[in-house]
Amino acid sequence: MRGFSDASLFDDGPPPPDAATLLEGLTAPQRAAVTYRGGPLLVVAGAGSGKTRVLTRRIAHLLATGDAKPWEVMAITFTNKAADEMRRRVIDLVGADVRSMWVSTFHSACLRILRSHADVLGYDRGFTIYDAGDAQSAIERIEQELGLDVKRLTPRSVAAAISAAKNEMVGAARYRDRFGDDPFHRRVGQVYELYEERLRRANAMDFDDLLANALGVLRADEGLRAQYQERFRHILVDEFQDTNAVQNELVLTLAERHRNLCVVGDADQSIYRFRAADVRNILHFEQRFPDAEVIVLEQNFRSTQTILDAANAVIAKNPGRRAKRLFTEGEPGGPIRLYRGGDEYDEARWLAAELRRLRSTHDIPWGEMAVFYRTNAQSRVLEEEFLHAGLPYRVVAGLRFYDRREVKTAMAYARLVVNPRDEASARRVINEPRRGLGEAALGKLGAFAAANGLSFAESPWFAKEAGLTGRALTGATQFATLLDELRRHATERTARETIDAIVAESGLGAALRAEGEEGVTRLENLGELASAASNYEGLLDFVERVALVADSDQIDTGAGAVSLMTLHVAKGLEFAVVAITGLEEAVFPHRRALADSEELEEERRLCYVGLTRARRHLLLSHAWSRHQWGSRLDALPSRFLAEIPAPLVEDLSRTPPTRRSSFRDLEPEPEENLRWAPPAEGRVFGSGPAPVARSTGAETLGLVAGDRVVHDRYGAGTVRAVAGEGSRARATVAFDAHGEKQLVLALTPLRRA
Repeated sequence: MRGFSDASLFDDGPPPPDAATLLEGLTAPQRAAVTYRGGPLLVVAGAGSGKTRVLTRRIAHLLATGDAKPWEVMAITFTNKAADEMRRRVIDLVGADVRSMWVSTFHSACLRILRSHADVLGYDRGFTIYDAGDAQSAIERIEQELGLDVKRLTPRSVAAAISAAKNEMVGAARYRDRFGDDPFHRRVGQVYELYEERLRRANAMDFDDLLANALGVLRADEGLRAQYQERFRHILVDEFQDTNAVQNELVLTLAERHRNLCVVGDADQSIYRFRAADVRNILHFEQRFPDAEVIVLEQNFRSTQTILDAANAVIAKNPGRRAKRLFTEGEPGGPIRLYRGGDEYDEARWLAAELRRLRSTHDIPWGEMAVFYRTNAQSRVLEEEFLHAGLPYRVVAGLRFYDRREVKTAMAYARLVVNPRDEASARRVINEPRRGLGEAALGKLGAFAAANGLSFAESPWFAKEAGLTGRALTGATQFATLLDELRRHATERTARETIDAIVAESGLGAALRAEGEEGVTRLENLGELASAASNYEGLLDFVERVALVADSDQIDTGAGAVSLMTLHVAKGLEFAVVAITGLEEAVFPHRRALADSEELEEERRLCYVGLTRARRHLLLSHAWSRHQWGSRLDALPSRFLAEIPAPLVEDLSRTPPTRRSSFRDLEPEPEENLRWAPPAEGRVFGSGPAPVARSTGAETLGLVAGDRVVHDRYGAGTVRAVAGEGSRARATVAFDAHGEKQLVLALTPLRRA
């Protein structure tokens, strides 16, 4: 039987400090969590309740009391930054050599197991790890070999489907058996099987395999499983609400012998369902361990009571949660300031002025301020207005709006329309989307241009003279014709219409729509670009304006900067001042959540996370109208605003419009009506508007209980109940792989099985 490769396995190090010292400054519930011994422990840690302190003190206390040696402890979290911070704090507390302690992310711990024992599954221990790009390239090659259309069945969407299956512990064979009746999943299943074969042949694993294969090693080798179970007498897991099925099973397997499993988390902060996180892992922990001790941390050390009362009120609307109420012994704090803007520009201007006011009157540094939004596309107006107002800002964990790939590509077309000699733009878009112009063809065009005194941007008109043939010649000719049409179009139409034409006629829109859910997000950014262009008559004016906005040299970063980020990125952060913008129905909560009760609950949890990031000042805003999908639409205040008690809020707004004043007046529209799309290919240069779908048509299927149906995302399922008529028709469907969903049929891509 093979042992462990830990060189420092029996290195005790210097003695830890007195155990009593480690309990100083803890609240009673925190102290109980640190000192508990005797089996499974669930620590329900509300936002800002000091969970990291509890985890690190618990580890140090285990060592100080002699209940564990360093090598008998495994502590797992989700980011390298969090793991490093936890390790540093433990070292500061115990002053001992803890190199033999496993404090790491899930993926790092699994990689450590596999580097020693991958041969159990037939891998060489020197296996390579495929990143997302490697995986998508491999999948693309497989699709091409199978004769599949990579534009319709994009490698990105196939990779996402395979990743989801692996995170649910569904192998290729089981995937085929489960989803074989659905055309999309049947093709994914074909690719999945070949992809797994290629990984094996290449002695490679992707990131999902690190988790699944580590679990596979433990299940396949009883001796190794017993060794790891015996070694790790105490296992601690942070952010347990974010674990997926594989991670949950891995933890339960390792903790099976000693059952000293401590999980820390908060179901109210579970916001990563789109990454396969399963909130049921923490909600059902007590079912898996009926003897588990449960300790709830409700005292908040971050926010004012006003902010906490608002967050408590919002999250209380979610059913099926463990009741808790955050409180603080600190100051109650001032009221939450709410602004109802006329449009998104009015909203952004108010926000800039409000941040400047807080900077001036409260001496709050720019770096202690943050603005949250639901989707990346919303940053564009904020960036423009902050730049105009001279506010320093930085976009956190994401690109500036005009630096996003799809936006830069569309703007490269626009610059090339305005300036036919723009070589950089021509090189960026000549083969985007792909037109069969490889490196050899581009080399010939470049050589011809140089020999004849032309800019590279002018060379496609001389593709035949440059020596191009076959597909490359066709692609270059099509590109030249496209630019001719776009330039003619730009002299007759507005900037917005020209952006529409660029997205439609170039094929950018079609390529993004073929990418599935991820492409939708990128298409939203092009919709936001069209909205920006609608403020300008001529394309040249728009191009010049964008060039100024994108000039980051104008931003003073020396004195700090306001952080702009999505609400998902904000998890784990805190700021003195937090602003949450775009609090409108179909924006936040997102339009996709309006027809799905589970997704709506997650949107509410996301709002709760956003609210509880603020320490002293909380700003909320919405707009009565907003440019979305290239058109100006009336907007309704988010239901989350209505859930905050009125006495907590100082409403700074003008009198709202009388036509609609509440989300309760909203009749859900089909998602297609809300989603921006460029005019259909082939229609831009013609007359009349392109047709737009008004409904999925699912409300006309005449469904009754017992009918079998197929959903584009959730797969096959059985109708349990149907209610309502027309656009208000709803159905309860029990999906084979995703459980029960409440669906608005007119919004739902549903068909009979």
